[in-house]
Amino acid sequence: MRRRSNNIGPILMVIVVMILLVIIVFQFIPSLGEKEPKEIVEMFYEYEQAGDFGSAWELFHPAMQERFSKNAYVTERSHIYMSHYGVTTFDFKLNGEEEVKAFKMADKTEEYPFAYRTEVTQSFKSKFGIFKVEQEVYTVEHEGVWRIMWRF
Repeated sequence: MRRRSNNIGPILMVIVVMILLVIIVFQFIPSLGEKEPKEIVEMFYEYEQAGDFGSAWELFHPAMQERFSKNAYVTERSHIYMSHYGVTTFDFKLNGEEEVKAFKMADKTEEYPFAYRTEVTQSFKSKFGIFKVEQEVYTVEHEGVWRIMWRF
């Protein structure tokens, strides 16, 4: 009888090398998979556009979440769009991105060393006609993740 050679060694070696490569990639490229500031703004308005105000609220910086409870934000935002404007969705456009140094959400609030400002134009087709709302949206890094803030 002939003995079969044990082929598990090369397979095990390939698996170990692949695991090591994955660890090295994630160790030296920690930002892999992280969203850029403008992508967070786009995601926020895509949620709002779909009427998913709860998911949009989750993208707020904790300082914004303190300003608006999730329940209050979802209720007020949907009420404004549906009741006041008479719309169920809108179109939006992101107009550029600019770095801002020493950003503050309001005069007597914490100062952040830098933020990114993106101007957003929302277009509504309402029972009162077509109109646009422009708003400056800021992204500030919090615990390694970009979060949404507005200026008050």
